[in-house]
Amino acid sequence: MYTLYCRNTAGSMAPEALLAACGAEYRVIVLERKPDGSFHDFFLKLNPKAEVPTLVLPDDSVMTESAAMMIHIADLHPQAGLAPAIGAPERARFLRWQVYLATTLYMSDLRLFYPQRYTSRPAESEGIKEKAAEMMLSEFGIYAEALGEGPFLLGSRMSAADIYAAMLCTWSPDMKALFAQHPALARMYDAVLENKAVRAVWERNGA
Repeated sequence: MYTLYCRNTAGSMAPEALLAACGAEYRVIVLERKPDGSFHDFFLKLNPKAEVPTLVLPDDSVMTESAAMMIHIADLHPQAGLAPAIGAPERARFLRWQVYLATTLYMSDLRLFYPQRYTSRPAESEGIKEKAAEMMLSEFGIYAEALGEGPFLLGSRMSAADIYAAMLCTWSPDMKALFAQHPALARMYDAVLENKAVRAVWERNGA
């Protein structure tokens, strides 16, 4: 069994949805913070950086980094068809855009909502937020162009990358406006949420 340490609507939502879509046996532990905002010691022992998500694999080893989780989970459950197999023609495209989402949009989102983490000068926070919002729009545009008519990254076949991208869409400050500007993202998002397992996880998270 997998154990996923999570916070609702946080970066754990996509790995949770992928586990559900793969039909994997898993449990979620929704983390609570202490009064001072920090996590409890048992979680810090698993992940000294106290990052969500943190995934404990069936062999009790620990994974961090949500994009790595998505690739690893999908590879371990090939019957679900949520990642091209190693050596498949679409594998490179899948890996490229899965990592793109994690290293661009995810990071822009963190700077947008947690600007204080990226400066030692509080007065600079607003500038960091403004630049992050600008970059996020540009990065979403690049991904929307890659989707084309889709609806998914790999055409008619949903992959782990689509679930991840759908999660990132929920973090947009104005998802309705984002979808109006980029209909390809709206098509992708709606198609992902047609999967009953994914939709159930969205509902559990309150997304």
